Amino acid sequence: MNFIFCPSCAGELTSVALEEIITEDNSDSREVFNGTNKKQEEIITEVNNDSSEVFNKTNKKTYPSNVLHRNSSDVLNRINNISAVIGPIPHFRRNTTFTKILTKHSSPFYLPDRKQDVDNVDIKKGLLVCGECGHWYPVSNFVPELLPDHLRDWEKDVKFLSEFSESLPKKLYKKLVKIVKSFRRESNKIIDEAQDYKKAEISIKDKITDEDFFEPGYSSPFNEDDPEFTQNLIKRFSLVLPLLELKEHQTVLDVGSGYSWTTEWLLKMGFEPIGVDICRTYIDIGIERMGDIRPHLIVADVENLPIKDTCLDSILCYDSFHHVPNRESAMAHFFRALREDGLVALAEPGKEHEQAQVSMEVMEKYGILEKGIETEDIKAYCEELNFMPPEQYFMLKIHQREQGKVLTPKFIKSHSLVECNIFVIRKNSEEKEGGN
Repeated sequence: MNFIFCPSCAGELTSVALEEIITEDNSDSREVFNGTNKKQEEIITEVNNDSSEVFNKTNKKTYPSNVLHRNSSDVLNRINNISAVIGPIPHFRRNTTFTKILTKHSSPFYLPDRKQDVDNVDIKKGLLVCGECGHWYPVSNFVPELLPDHLRDWEKDVKFLSEFSESLPKKLYKKLVKIVKSFRRESNKIIDEAQDYKKAEISIKDKITDEDFFEPGYSSPFNEDDPEFTQNLIKRFSLVLPLLELKEHQTVLDVGSGYSWTTEWLLKMGFEPIGVDICRTYIDIGIERMGDIRPHLIVADVENLPIKDTCLDSILCYDSFHHVPNRESAMAHFFRALREDGLVALAEPGKEHEQAQVSMEVMEKYGILEKGIETEDIKAYCEELNFMPPEQYFMLKIHQREQGKVLTPKFIKSHSLVECNIFVIRKNSEEKEGGN
């Protein structure tokens, strides 16, 4: 999770684990390993009770090598045995009270120079705490929830925090509880004209009366009751996939991942996908479907994207960006998070989408935004950013006798093999004159 930051202040986040697992170095599937030996458990207790000493520069105390060094044959599982923050310790910009508390209670198991250990740790349930502003965020079923304050369900989050009352250092727990009131108070001052749209997406589960509404997510993208729909999903994905121009192990952000089948497929292809969606319900269904396959998934608002600068090679918006209200803001975050020469590939419905009967019914019933995207829209969203002019791609079914005809919008629409617009916008590696 070293690619995320606090959505409130962009500060570093430290992990507090209530339940976590350590995975094998070379394992493709992440499993919970049972049965730690007694000697190792005794070491854990000893180290956790004395963790602050490790970070004293004058302290010469060392720990057994089997604690700090592990290989695939020495897999240690620690569940419900963590009473401290796990690291590595972030490099905070300011020396705050939280910095001192978090540093004092950080576990020595994952020192900054032990990167291989950090990479093999999965937090199943815990908190992410910002050492700079004190914001904290839940991690549940391996998924961090990084929504901005005005979109959080504070009642649910406070209840989640209460589960840490016995395992966290008392001083840290009391401080986390105390500052919630100020966060909630300040969240009322946040102006977000699209707040209603976003909350409608977040709480979609509360509006559903059809018990089969979410059923497709458990087999997505496959739907035996609607093979045509399945074919269209896969066909669109196969068209946009090469446009991402990804190489092995490169990082791609899957925007509005929903049931996350696209994220799952990207992972299986050898890429490093990060699925992000504002709605926890969709992600949970995807997790249940995927089983042991677990790509990076986060709950977040793409208009307040908590992804660090220049860490993404590509960004995929697959049938999702037309739900985003403030697209200029989202694009600005995309630009910031992309590496030099990175790109955004979009497969989205056109302007006729919002006029379709089914779209109007969805907007009226659920309050979710349904607004299509055309070339001129893309240009407007990127106007203030250093993106290159958008490219639009078509896949047409043309008879031999039609070759050489002028590609008018009417001709393209009548001959298109996919019911969506496909765009690519590339980050310009050359700086604008007089600025970035």
